[in-house]
Amino acid sequence: MRRALLPALAGALLLAGAAEAAEPPPGASSCTGCHAPVKVADSVIPRIAGRKATDIVTAMREYRSGAWPSSVMGRIAKGFDDAQIDAIAAWFAARPE
Repeated sequence: MRRALLPALAGALLLAGAAEAAEPPPGASSCTGCHAPVKVADSVIPRIAGRKATDIVTAMREYRSGAWPSSVMGRIAKGFDDAQIDAIAAWFAARPE
């Protein structure tokens, strides 16, 4: 009987991990206010879902340092440390394009 429970338990753990991975990391909600989850025609704000995590990390760190001037992104990026930026970038990179 215990052997019959092992596959079910393993499946439940995998599903729990997948559900957890689908949860946005802290701070990601500040991105979704402007960066739409679906393509919006005529928007000047780019979608970030599905982009390479390295590209998102580079952009966020450059906004944070002031290397890329901006009116909004610099202020938002300054609120995140490197670990938070990495987590947010990984989460958006894993979203469908």
